[in-house]
Amino acid sequence: MLSRLSIVLILLSAILCSSYAEARELYIIQSAIGKVRNKEKDRHKAELEVILKDKEFKKALRKGVLGFLKRAAAKNDEVSIKRAGFNTKFDPSAILVPLLFVDNVISFVDEFGSGDDILYKGSVYIGLNFLLFQAEKESLVYSVPMLISVPYLDKTKNFSLDPLSGQIRAAIVGFFTDKKRLKPNAQDELGNCLADFEHLFSSKTCEIKDITLSKGTIKRIQNTKQYISLAHMLAAQALSEENLVLPAKTRFPAIRKALHAAVSMFGVTFQQGTDKSGFMEKDNVYQTSMRMPKPETEYTLTIKTGTKDNDLGPYIERNYTTAAILQGGGEIIKCIKAVDATIAKRHSTVSDVHFYNSLINALADLDGCRR
Repeated sequence: MLSRLSIVLILLSAILCSSYAEARELYIIQSAIGKVRNKEKDRHKAELEVILKDKEFKKALRKGVLGFLKRAAAKNDEVSIKRAGFNTKFDPSAILVPLLFVDNVISFVDEFGSGDDILYKGSVYIGLNFLLFQAEKESLVYSVPMLISVPYLDKTKNFSLDPLSGQIRAAIVGFFTDKKRLKPNAQDELGNCLADFEHLFSSKTCEIKDITLSKGTIKRIQNTKQYISLAHMLAAQALSEENLVLPAKTRFPAIRKALHAAVSMFGVTFQQGTDKSGFMEKDNVYQTSMRMPKPETEYTLTIKTGTKDNDLGPYIERNYTTAAILQGGGEIIKCIKAVDATIAKRHSTVSDVHFYNSLINALADLDGCRR
């Protein structure tokens, strides 16, 4: 009897010891914000870069990201999240690097009124990626696209983002502080990633490989390049509720630079290596290569649009319908939504604003789409 009890105690002790050994403390360094690329000389991107440099915003963002990760880790007793400081011993395997990377800035306007009474109404859409890397291998452990929408009303078509600074900062911070932002499944995925960094590489990862517009849509949309960019961001955000959506490959070089800049704050320098290079510790220098998972599923997005008018005398009631079809991994997701707009016949042109709204509605909730 005593021998059996001894065996049970030994086994219990072994289990507890192994559990204790697996327990880990992860340290989060300060959230870095990837520099806004401005190849197209879009002044909105330059304005956004200034807005995101605000010290109070960065402070609120870092606090929000820490809470965001702590909530995800709370379901796993073996993981604890702490804020890393300059006095923290640099252990690359326990350091996580959060990176908020700006992907795009899109704005569109619609005209109301005539003569001196003209008002321009629209929205600004800011696409971002929240990425989480492990410092040791620079491997991506978590990825989620974000889309921030800020409405505006102005008397000038070439408006400035500056009056919207507070709204933009609050919307970005709100993504991390809103406890209902992530669906339970998405929060579980993040918790699993924190408990096991290899989890992401065996999870359902995807990317949007190609976007095609119908011939009619190409004729109707004034700025197809901007429309496709918004469609990509909307689809990525919609898919992120069920998948781990990877950033576009074209962003990898900029992400690498931002990642290196963030870690170098801790006095760590990098030697760029090849894919076969591993971690080597020598005078606080390590050789590395950024490790990104390959997408398990590649989605294509096809968009078709149509309009139908109802004559109301001096006005036209126009129906804008958008069909967005996502295909990948043997799955077809058909999302069809429409918006109605009353337009004065005296308006010679109407902006893309209603097509944008119809697209947004179509990709707002994949749960309501046909599969």
